[in-house]
Amino acid sequence: MSQQYCLVSSVEFPSARYRHCSNACRATLDLRGLLLILKEGEARKRQEIIYEQAYVTRKMADSMPSDFNEDQDSASGSLPCDLQKGYAIEILCLDGKSVPDHFKCPVCHLIFRDPIQRMCGHRFCKNCFEGLPQDSICEKCLEDVSNESDSIDPTISMLISKNEQPYTPDYYLRKELDKHPAQCLYPGCSWKGKFKDYKQQHSRNCEWRPEVCDRCFEGKIPMCEMENHKKDCPYPVDCPLNCGVKISSKLVSNHLLEQLEEHMLILKKNIEKCKNNSGNSEMGCQKFEKNFLKIDKLVGVFQSDLKKLTSTIQPLLSLKEPLLENIPSYDGTFIWKLDDFEKRRKDAVKGTCPSLYSTPFYTSKYGYKMCLRLYLNGDGMGKGKYISLFFVVMRGSYDALLAWPFQQKVSLMMLDQSGTKHVIDSFRPDAKSTSFQRPENKMNIASGCPLFLSLDKLNSPNTYVKSNTAFFKVVVDTTGLERMPVNFTP
Repeated sequence: MSQQYCLVSSVEFPSARYRHCSNACRATLDLRGLLLILKEGEARKRQEIIYEQAYVTRKMADSMPSDFNEDQDSASGSLPCDLQKGYAIEILCLDGKSVPDHFKCPVCHLIFRDPIQRMCGHRFCKNCFEGLPQDSICEKCLEDVSNESDSIDPTISMLISKNEQPYTPDYYLRKELDKHPAQCLYPGCSWKGKFKDYKQQHSRNCEWRPEVCDRCFEGKIPMCEMENHKKDCPYPVDCPLNCGVKISSKLVSNHLLEQLEEHMLILKKNIEKCKNNSGNSEMGCQKFEKNFLKIDKLVGVFQSDLKKLTSTIQPLLSLKEPLLENIPSYDGTFIWKLDDFEKRRKDAVKGTCPSLYSTPFYTSKYGYKMCLRLYLNGDGMGKGKYISLFFVVMRGSYDALLAWPFQQKVSLMMLDQSGTKHVIDSFRPDAKSTSFQRPENKMNIASGCPLFLSLDKLNSPNTYVKSNTAFFKVVVDTTGLERMPVNFTP
């Protein structure tokens, strides 16, 4: 059985705790309960001291100009960090409506600035909460417990939140505050809007925001009236003619008239200085002019060189596209782009240029050399009615290493530029034909399709010729050519 003690006087307890435990003082408690109550009473006493300090701090801040409460002053350093508090209550008091209590900080009793929420659920301004000692107890928690009962069970004290516990930003309350109607408190300003706009924009940009004159250091001068204030500012300024006199802004005009003779002497001295300096300036101008003439000559030389280079480069650039188009293919596939199609057709009909040869192409770098031969008005039995397209085997540099006769399958095409109806004709070479033997001359006799495409079909609405351009394609099957040529002996 634990030893029993009796409380005989309230002097042994802090006054704040005595209010809640007057009924329990007449009862006997075990040693553990007594220690808990003493500890709780001591904590309450410390809490009263802490909130008294917060009250003094709040009074110090209230004694400052009202505009010190706004964001722009805190951000610029006018208000120390430990004195920053919430926003003025009147900002949200529109049309005589009162501000809800849940918008007010329990420490500064103003509108929340950067509200945070503790684990116990109570809200504070961030700076107000961080200004409290970590080992102090949340007064709102104590108030909630006190409102529930006149006496506190010792075990309940273990649930009371301490300020050392973590907190999180209260984004919900911030959104609720941002939507609330607000007004500007600066005298002369009639702005009204959302609290969010007030915080982020208006409080920083309001033309009626008080500022401090950088001459007389008088505060609470609206920003829109600062220019007029400086004209009438009583603080002495330097004479605009640099006579060495400091005088009030109001008296500058009179001073200029009264000291006219002295000012004329000052101006005369300045003119003489300008004359003395003009000689040096003239010499500098002459040097500058000489340098300018040299630079002008160099620019002329550069311009003439640039014209020469341009005249040299321009023809080379004009050859770029034809050269790129004439780069041979080395994989057995070749697309022939035929520009100026209508003129070439007319020349073929007239007989001035009955056939055209394509750029040579190859089955591989050291493979067969070939080209296409095109008759736009037909050849042989297709003349005047068809386009004739032929395949030509040419004499190449590596023919001695290749297998003869030429035996690869050949596919000839005229491409439909809509991509749907290509004209295609394929054949396998006749091994007995001289067209596919090893060439003895520059090229063999052409072999292919004399009736490749009828002129009626070409002239009818189609997509074989667009923008006066046609495309022909040939594909040579290179299957088996990757093996070593049969005529090659290592």
